[in-house]
Amino acid sequence: MAIMLCIFTLIGFDNLTYQGIARVASISLLLVPMSFLFYFASGAHRSRGAFIRIHRGTRKLYFVYPRKTRLHVLDWDQIEALAGYIPIVSASGYASRHPLYLIGVDHAMNPPTEICVACGNLGLFDGDRSAKALWAYLQAFMAHGLDGLPEPAPLPPRLTRKQEALQPYRDWLAGLRRRLAKPYGMLKAPITIPIWLGWLLINAFPDSVEAFIQYNVPYSKFPEEIEQLCGFDEVRTGHSR
Repeated sequence: MAIMLCIFTLIGFDNLTYQGIARVASISLLLVPMSFLFYFASGAHRSRGAFIRIHRGTRKLYFVYPRKTRLHVLDWDQIEALAGYIPIVSASGYASRHPLYLIGVDHAMNPPTEICVACGNLGLFDGDRSAKALWAYLQAFMAHGLDGLPEPAPLPPRLTRKQEALQPYRDWLAGLRRRLAKPYGMLKAPITIPIWLGWLLINAFPDSVEAFIQYNVPYSKFPEEIEQLCGFDEVRTGHSR
């Protein structure tokens, strides 16, 4: 349904005919099996993502790419950081993501190879500020430990598959309510609501589908010695790892 709405918006509702609607429906039905084909071909059904491990004692960053087993070890003092820019253009509008990229050289590879690690601080609405804040947080941790840093939020309990799939819609609705509750928010509603509906199609809907499909898909695993070194030797499951 969301795919059809995007195509209708791109074509224009005034230009629709019965033949056009039939074509759009055919394209939408074709896109579904194609999406599943790419999903399995890419190997996304085997790994839903990856984490990084940073150790103050060794001053190393440890990383395993999704769907890979090789451990990459980067010297923290040689890492360069930058805020990425990923444009997202669709029939519903335009947005951009700004993840934090940590770039270093894995000298254990032959030849030594540059590795780029993307951290999940995406900065959907605040540009590169969230990436800069995350980089400042990591630097402060490596320099002084947890002294002066806020304690991380407790890990939420594991949700059911249904709850995971509905969470993006709850976040979307909560964000819309916050926007409307701001000063002059209701006056801006004729502009805010259409933009937020577009955001529902290009962000909340894909995230919901991903959460449903990827519910039992694990994250990349680190070698046991790295888990013990970084204090993650306790077995965890799902998104809490």
